Amino acid sequence: MSRKAMAAVIVVVIIVLAGAAYLLMSQPAPGSQKKLPEKIRLGVILPLSTASYASAGQEALRGMNMAVAEINSNGGVLGKKVELVIRDTKGDPNTAINGATDLITKEKVPIIIGFYSSTVTYASMNAIKEYKPLVFVLGASSVKVESLVGQERWFFHMHPWDYHRQGTVIEFFLHHMKEVPRKIFVAYEDGVYGTTSYEYFVNLSKKENAPWTVVGESFKTGSSDFSSVVLKAKQQNPDIFYIVGYPGDYPVFFRNEKENDFNPKLTFIVAPEFPEYPKDIGDYVAGVDVWSPYLNTPEAKAFVKKFEDKFGRPPEYWAPFGYTAIKMVCKAIENAKSLTKEDLIKALENVQMKSPLGTVKFKKTGKTLHQVVDRLFVVQWQKGKIAILYPEEYKTGNLIYPVPTWSQRGG
Repeated sequence: MSRKAMAAVIVVVIIVLAGAAYLLMSQPAPGSQKKLPEKIRLGVILPLSTASYASAGQEALRGMNMAVAEINSNGGVLGKKVELVIRDTKGDPNTAINGATDLITKEKVPIIIGFYSSTVTYASMNAIKEYKPLVFVLGASSVKVESLVGQERWFFHMHPWDYHRQGTVIEFFLHHMKEVPRKIFVAYEDGVYGTTSYEYFVNLSKKENAPWTVVGESFKTGSSDFSSVVLKAKQQNPDIFYIVGYPGDYPVFFRNEKENDFNPKLTFIVAPEFPEYPKDIGDYVAGVDVWSPYLNTPEAKAFVKKFEDKFGRPPEYWAPFGYTAIKMVCKAIENAKSLTKEDLIKALENVQMKSPLGTVKFKKTGKTLHQVVDRLFVVQWQKGKIAILYPEEYKTGNLIYPVPTWSQRGG
């Protein structure tokens, strides 16, 4: 081959190699998934069909569906419609594990949003952590869950932890009541949620040198009668009867209190603002909550109006939790322009937006890398409406204490 022919071949080879290099460099990196699917499919896992848990799960799903409808009516995410791929845990750990595994391995959703009870969440996280899935957990307050996965970059958490809740309760009992209680009886569900809540309340009371005596008794959530627990509490004659359970438990407790003429100075519960409570438990019950439909902020008022227009009643806090979670995730996808895990983690870490819960973003708290809500409220039902008692900047009423006895209430 002549020198001229050889030179021509070399030039051709150089051009071909350069073109190939250009094409390779112009392609997305492996796994970057810049090409989005036809729909943005988000995994959702909630308790939707078990009495003790279903009211919260269904309320969260109502909020999620509201968010999806709003997003899709405004063009979707990056021009793609959002779709929820839903699994029902039925409040059962094994069902939750199977549902979460299915969403990860079969449906291959980029993120799973939901979960509820600490017991179910703990079991689920333990089972699926080998996959390192991207999860946004709405519920679970037990520090046992936090100790398991709080430091994982793939774990994002909405709900306050035990130390947030019990810190608020003890602060209120110590410094915002006219009369500091001297004896508190705590009835707590016997799962991870109730057990760690009770332990944290006892330990934090000691740490704060609280003057009260604490007596505790566990119960099985979902029971149709809690008279045995109520009678034990009545024998102790506490100032405050503090119940740590799930929504379906409280009306049963109140029925049993009335039947057994148990009259503590105050009955105090967790999450007292379910809309059916005024007819199920009546006035005077107080409790600690993470949000209230009676908050006087523009975003909360706007959300409450939209919810009332659609469902004919005020929302319970799981609705804005579900709504806000979907909005935060979709904003992160918009910013990332990608569905890969690492891109979404970075985008979620930088999301900040106004919401019914206030201005939300993920922050470090305790042993958790990504936490949203760490503020709680103390409220009381008065004349069929909620009075916010604490914090002071949101206060709309004063605590009625001691409450009237059952005989004084009549009916």
